[in-house]
Amino acid sequence: MYIVIVGCGSLGSRLATVFSTVEHDVVVVDEDPEAFENLGPGFNGLTVRGTGIDVDVLKKAGADHADALAAVTSNDNTNIMIAQIAKTVFGIPKVVARVFDPDRESVYSELGLETVSPTAEGVREISNWLAAGDAHRILSVGAGEVAIVQIRVKNGEGKTVSSVEIPTKLKVISVTRDTTTSIPSADFVLAAGDLVTLAVRPNAVPTAVSILGS
Repeated sequence: MYIVIVGCGSLGSRLATVFSTVEHDVVVVDEDPEAFENLGPGFNGLTVRGTGIDVDVLKKAGADHADALAAVTSNDNTNIMIAQIAKTVFGIPKVVARVFDPDRESVYSELGLETVSPTAEGVREISNWLAAGDAHRILSVGAGEVAIVQIRVKNGEGKTVSSVEIPTKLKVISVTRDTTTSIPSADFVLAAGDLVTLAVRPNAVPTAVSILGS
């Protein structure tokens, strides 16, 4: 894919580094030349100095043949303008804009723009984990779309692994019983005290706790 990322702050620079290391063609646009110092050592794409709301700058970045564009500057209005230009002027198939004010997401959605709000996502994730109770998070995978958690079995005693799992939301990875850890079969029966490690969508953690924990 040919990807244009406008904004080289902490998010933009990380996105650029990740995509460039998996052999995508990446161009980063920022009006501050010092911002490019945020790019990690693994970045092997191109940089273009200029503002993302300038059509000529975007054209220089290859927007006219880009497969995707992410507008991730620190300004909501700028990101929305960039996203609109990307869609209407260049016809880029995949366009997403970061917005800090979650109350504006519905307005942008009506304009046909895909948005991501770190504020709203943060509230959702913190709420999920506060409600998670007995779940202990080990790590997050990707951009946080999947979490690896451990839950001590209480309510789940006598349930099989297959009855606990929820397609696309919750998957049992391993079960530790006493001092032995195994990758269980679908008909493995859980016992009280088992430590279950799961791959789970963050918004499904409370469900996992209700199934297995207290």
